[in-house]
Amino acid sequence: MTKRIVFLVLLILTIILTILFFSVKKKKVFFPRENEIKVIDENNIKEKIEDLNTKLKSSLEDTNILVELGIYYFLRGHQFYDEAINCFYTAWKLGSTDIRIFYYLGCMYEFLKLYDLAIEEYKKFLRNMPNDKEVIIRLGNLYFQTRQIEDAIKMYEKVLKMDKNNVVALTNLAIVYYNNKDISNAIEYFNKVLTVSKKKNIVEPRNVNFYLGKIFFENKNYQTAKEYLEIEYKKYPDNLENIFLLIKTYYFLKEYDNAYQLIQQIKEFVPENREIVVIQRELKKILKKE
Repeated sequence: MTKRIVFLVLLILTIILTILFFSVKKKKVFFPRENEIKVIDENNIKEKIEDLNTKLKSSLEDTNILVELGIYYFLRGHQFYDEAINCFYTAWKLGSTDIRIFYYLGCMYEFLKLYDLAIEEYKKFLRNMPNDKEVIIRLGNLYFQTRQIEDAIKMYEKVLKMDKNNVVALTNLAIVYYNNKDISNAIEYFNKVLTVSKKKNIVEPRNVNFYLGKIFFENKNYQTAKEYLEIEYKKYPDNLENIFLLIKTYYFLKEYDNAYQLIQQIKEFVPENREIVVIQRELKKILKKE
């Protein structure tokens, strides 16, 4: 008798767990973001758009179909943003409060440089998901773009309260401080980025060493500037702004051969920078180059 009861209890538990498993699985929402977007196959996107458009014809007011269709149009690229925006707007007009609408509209408006609209969409999203670090950072970036500096700082600080080692928030906060001429705070946060990156064993973000080099260059500490700019050049050799400043640094340090060699490596871009053109002319005289 006891064995039968135990068996029945186990059977019931198994059934309940199975139902829960498939229920959770079924409820998984399609919401690709950031790096996930890059790995979605383009052929699959096209097939899904065709399939969803077919379904929509027989259910014109199905907001779930409209939202998912909008996401797939978004994934196809900026040429299809008008279609995506139309799907999301229609779903919203029909009463949908799906938070994915606010996220993707924010991303598209941001790309289209409609910053005020993007800010409003991200704020709507955060009213529903107040601790979403990616969107808080995106909102901070837009506040910075629109010169709302105090609001930008608040956004990055909010992320750092949740994750003190968030490299993106640390970097962006440092850049805001630099552009706001708060150099001591800029240096402090750029150095935090370097410390955290080393601890996590990751390459520090683009421009961190460049900005530190630029700060020391502007203070005429060319030797220290050179050290940071060379690190940036080694890790991000395509950073032209960094290369231009490194050439100037070599020139001021009288490391003429280094300056000339670097100019030769990027000579197709030299005409775009008048200062480098002048330095190139001077170096040819100094080094007696034709």
